[in-house]
Amino acid sequence: MRLNKKSYLLILPILLGVSHFSVADRAIEDLITKNGLKDTKVMSLYKNGTLVVETETPNKVTLISKKAKKADEEAQEAMFWYRAMQMKEYKAFDTNKYQKVPCVTEAKAFCGIAPRFDYSKDYLTNKNPGVVIEFSTIEPKWLYHDFTELHKCQVKAEGGGTYGLGPAGTYASCDTTYKQKGLGNVFNKWLEKPEKIDVIISYVLLAK
Repeated sequence: MRLNKKSYLLILPILLGVSHFSVADRAIEDLITKNGLKDTKVMSLYKNGTLVVETETPNKVTLISKKAKKADEEAQEAMFWYRAMQMKEYKAFDTNKYQKVPCVTEAKAFCGIAPRFDYSKDYLTNKNPGVVIEFSTIEPKWLYHDFTELHKCQVKAEGGGTYGLGPAGTYASCDTTYKQKGLGNVFNKWLEKPEKIDVIISYVLLAK
């Protein structure tokens, strides 16, 4: 089929739009690869449209999830909890199939989780890019009820109420049962099947 000049001019913007979209896609995929995330869930979620570009600057690209709640709650009310992981920690989390938060066993690690998305994502910067994980619990107040009301673990005031899951975390304030188990080990157990906590990749900061 031959196109006359008028028809060609009408469809030209569409052709250019498709071309630009494809180039942009490849550019973001290349940046994901450059950040060491080629074979992780970040790449697959970007390709299937769950992660979309939020912002782009000369120094970074941020991706945001269409499925994440991006909540902003106090610990006492929270159903969703967040942790900002730099690339090394996130890749270890991806490797273990999202069943063990890696910093739980790292010496001197606080390994915090907080109920505020915006507070958590501010831990990522151009110099320290990474991924914010959203942990979705069974219902509102569930984690606080278990950790604090049942087992006496205290929250830190930052970020709406932060729990430290690591060796330098808040386990020392817990009752004997959770002191012995370790707060992070209890949390990681809930990530295993049958899961009591679901994992969602909510935000990604990619350095250029």
